[in-house]
Amino acid sequence: MSSQRTISEELVSKLTCTNELGLDGMIRKVPPAQPSAIRRWSTSSSLGLLEVLPAELLLLTLNFLDFQSLSRLSRACLKGKAVVETLPAYKEMMKHAPEVLTALGRTGLLSYHSSSLLRQTLRSEKCVSCFDFGAFLFLPTCERVCFECLHQNQALRMTTLASAKRCFHLTHSQLKRIPIMHSIPGIYCVRFQVSYSRTCRLVSVKQAKQLGIEVHGSIENLAKLALTTRRGKMTSRESWILKYFREAPLEPPGCDLSRLPEKSNITEDNFAGMASIRIPYLTEAGADRGRLCRGCQVTYEHYRQGSLPASVLSELAPPGVGPHRPLLAILARLRSRDRFLDHIRHCYGASRLVLDWTED
Repeated sequence: MSSQRTISEELVSKLTCTNELGLDGMIRKVPPAQPSAIRRWSTSSSLGLLEVLPAELLLLTLNFLDFQSLSRLSRACLKGKAVVETLPAYKEMMKHAPEVLTALGRTGLLSYHSSSLLRQTLRSEKCVSCFDFGAFLFLPTCERVCFECLHQNQALRMTTLASAKRCFHLTHSQLKRIPIMHSIPGIYCVRFQVSYSRTCRLVSVKQAKQLGIEVHGSIENLAKLALTTRRGKMTSRESWILKYFREAPLEPPGCDLSRLPEKSNITEDNFAGMASIRIPYLTEAGADRGRLCRGCQVTYEHYRQGSLPASVLSELAPPGVGPHRPLLAILARLRSRDRFLDHIRHCYGASRLVLDWTED
């Protein structure tokens, strides 16, 4: 595996782990969105006042609309359906990520993101937090995220309206300025498993903190207000969670969080995975959902058995960082095709597998 050119499609396939049960804790099993069922065409169909716009300006204007508005337009008239279905954003989302549209609709977030933003995210690659490959969509912000950052970065967590109001000193009226998500009941898991039989109204911790800063003028003013929070009616855990949320970073760390010293106040996520769904990465070559490496599983097993070479362990776990977290993180790290090809050239476990297959 000295160069990417020597890696055959067969080898890529053999090194790709198809068992992704560990990543099944997000929104799942939602039906794909469906286009309008109207099939006939009529020359008398009209877009009303939109008819006065030149075709180029009309398409440009529609790109600023969200999919809820586009859906309504496509059902308003036959010409509206035809125009909407010519939009690149509409065609690409309906073909490659229709489940995302359903999830946004069921959570009440479909009207918050323009079609052009969704298309831009579909065609982007990087996790908004660590800048590695992001295989999931964080619904409230329409940003790509990876599994490990969903677990480690508290800015990517969700919280209840009551918690957000108390944590960032906001009123219910003020919270209406940011997207309020209605969760889909079910079982979710991002390291910690949670189960809800009822819908919860949730907001993004990052968006709530940004709103708190906007309302109160500065992060310093918000910190002063935090000192006045009454703790008498809170449990120690509730107090700890509020402190954890107030420390949410507003700027991306830009690195693999599993390779940093572990935070002492990390808390279980009560709503883990409820605001995220798998989304492919669309390139000119097609849709890329990301790949798990079978070699990384071998690497992790050798670590558990105590047989992982010290040189490999030192590369995976920097000085001052316990090896378990970064070794566990590689099991859930999805990579785009290009990143996967580069990774398996250097992966200890992949090399061991290739050696075993060659000897057989």
